[in-house]
Amino acid sequence: MLLLLLSATSISALSQSSNEEGAGSPDFYTNVNAGFGLLYGGFGGNLEGGIGHFAGFGALGYATKRTYDTVTINPSVNYHFGLRYYLNVGSEVLFPRIGIGYGWIANYYSPSIGNRSYDQNVKGLSLHLGAQFYTVEGLVFNFDVAMSSKLVISNVNDHPSFFPFYLRPCIGIGYDLTKLVNDDDGSGRIRNKEIDPFGN
Repeated sequence: MLLLLLSATSISALSQSSNEEGAGSPDFYTNVNAGFGLLYGGFGGNLEGGIGHFAGFGALGYATKRTYDTVTINPSVNYHFGLRYYLNVGSEVLFPRIGIGYGWIANYYSPSIGNRSYDQNVKGLSLHLGAQFYTVEGLVFNFDVAMSSKLVISNVNDHPSFFPFYLRPCIGIGYDLTKLVNDDDGSGRIRNKEIDPFGN
């Protein structure tokens, strides 16, 4: 449902951008990615749409079944969504970013849990730092480090031994959907061209 909403918003934004281009408004951009990590709900897809330096994203994914000693960690279907801000480094291909999200963090087990009943599926807030790379052909590469903690998860009492600090890489590859509407040299989708909060 979240991905459908983001998709509809992105398509609407794309049509608006073509109408507002003459008025000097920043162009909307959107891309779809597949990858792994909590920003992809495990192994899954991620849809992003934004304008200028700001973007929203949503993901739907799947975490596989795993075994830890004699304990089975069950599979799950997961979601993750949030907001991110792209930093201005004056590049047309490299976009460093920082973001915050909410949703699936991990399916886990710790020996300290023993045989106690607990919820294997952890949801909560996360922070991510990373970068996005564009190619002329429209490919998008994403590299992020996502962080969370037992201090910011939901239903803390159900997770007696979740980690004080949790760190995982997130890697994805996708396509710049904006290129399907505006197939030029890419200058129309460069978010850093439109807004420069540093006054450069």
